[in-house]
Formats: sequence, structure tokens, C-alpha cells
Amino acid sequence: MRKSVLLAGLWAALCLGGAPAQAETVPGSVGFSAVASLPVPSPVATVRYGPAAPQFAELYLPAGSVPAPVLVLVHGGCWLNAYGLDHIRALAGALAAEGYAVWSLEYRRVGDDGGGWPGTGEDVQAAVAALGKAPFAARLDLQRTAVLGHSAGGHLALWLASHWPEALPAPKLALGLAPITDLPAYAAGDNSCEVATPQFLGGLPETAPAAYAAADPLPKTSGATAFALIHGADDPIVAPAQSEAFAQTLGRAGRAVTLEILPAHGHFALIHPHSPAYPVLTGVLGEALAP
Repeated sequence: MRKSVLLAGLWAALCLGGAPAQAETVPGSVGFSAVASLPVPSPVATVRYGPAAPQFAELYLPAGSVPAPVLVLVHGGCWLNAYGLDHIRALAGALAAEGYAVWSLEYRRVGDDGGGWPGTGEDVQAAVAALGKAPFAARLDLQRTAVLGHSAGGHLALWLASHWPEALPAPKLALGLAPITDLPAYAAGDNSCEVATPQFLGGLPETAPAAYAAADPLPKTSGATAFALIHGADDPIVAPAQSEAFAQTLGRAGRAVTLEILPAHGHFALIHPHSPAYPVLTGVLGEALAP
């Protein structure tokens, strides 16, 4: 498949050099509007991995010239095309300023032609595979890669860890931020995101069991990838029980897993670079991807 690359602006301006500006810390209860209103950087490159409009990834790079550890970032939004990667650009830029190369994925979602399962899963796999031919390849240390995602993107990130392209080194870490991990249980709920689950998977668990099984983020085999989960104790959109059960199941299977439940945190603080959750996130990444 042909991939086109759009190089954006002057290199010196786009590699996010310099120390990040200081900003007042926001509380753990911060909402979506605060995340969506953050100033955002421009990516260094935008790479298409397919012909559909949502089939692209954005690359953010830190300052300097040495190879940087790579973060594959998957945005959330209930798997719905009402929410795109624009709301996670501020986090991508903040993580690039921390010294990471960030590969932020867009993908077909419910409401897009071909979106929902399995198209969404196929897209995020193809977007990761495109990383092997990304621009500025000399800046990417693919031996130190983590995949992370938030909410529905957390589900996809955890699923990706077990469905990684064979041509690339396996990720050292799969990190779920308030991830949806138990799809049948989530589909039984009635909040605005839970009711999107049958739309994403083509039905309820009893009518689309194969889709639920195929999209299950629990790894079916052993592997070298470690898992981590960060969840707000007061999350009204994805209950902390989702992460707790996932971690318990992995632990019983002997997989490396850590779980952080953050008191007085809701759903969106986990992707706000000025929330108390942010240093928890960077601490987990730094430990996993240290040279």
C-alpha cells in the first residue's frame, strides 16, 4: 500500500525544542472541555497508511538528534467518529517534550465507512506497521517502544500489544489509561460510552460473540511485554473495576502488571499534561523505557 508523507513546517520549530512552559496544575476532576481547549503543537510529519480520511498517524519528535524511545499513542472517544486525535495532541506534544518520539494514531471508528470491528482493529495494526517506514527513522529507537491509550483507545492499545506487527520489535510496555478491558461487562452498562459498545462490535455479546472474543484485550499467550494500568478512582465513564479485574487476571497468569488507582481523579485527568496524573504516567513510562 502506498504511503504518502506530509512534512509540516520548519524542522527547528516542530521538534518541540526548549523547556515546556510552566502551567498551573489542574485538579483530578478536570473534564473533557479542559483537555480539548489546551494549546497544541504541530506534528513533525503526518503519514497516511490507507486511503480513507481517518487512516493516518502523526509523528512528534523531541529536540536533539539522537534516537528516542517510541510511544504509540491511541486516543479514546468510545470508538465513535465524533472524537478524533485532536483532543490528545496536547498530550502527544507534552510527551515529546519529555524526550519521546510519539506516533499518534487516527483510525476509522463507528460512523466511518469500514469503522467498528474489525475495521478499527485492522487500522490500528496497519498504523503501527507503518511505523517501520516512518519519516525520520534515524530518530526512532524501535527497540524501546511502548503502546498506550486512553479509554476506548486504552482497549485498543492493550489489544495491540498481543497483535503487534511481526516486523517490529515487540513493545516493552502496554499502558492503559482508564482502559475499557471487559467488553461484555461494558456493553451491559447504559452510560453514553457503554451504549456505544454494541455499535462498535456489531451487537450484544450474545448476538456477536465472535467479535467480542476477537476484540478481547487480554493476551492469550505469554510474552515479554509488561502491562500497566492507571485509573481514576472517581471515573464515571469507565469504572476502575475494569482495570482491577484486568490486572488481577494478568497477575494470576504470571504476566508482569502494575495498577495505579488515583484518588480524586476522574476520566480525563489522565490525558491532561497539567494534572496530578501526568507525573504518574511519565514515571511509569520512564521506568519501562529506561536505557
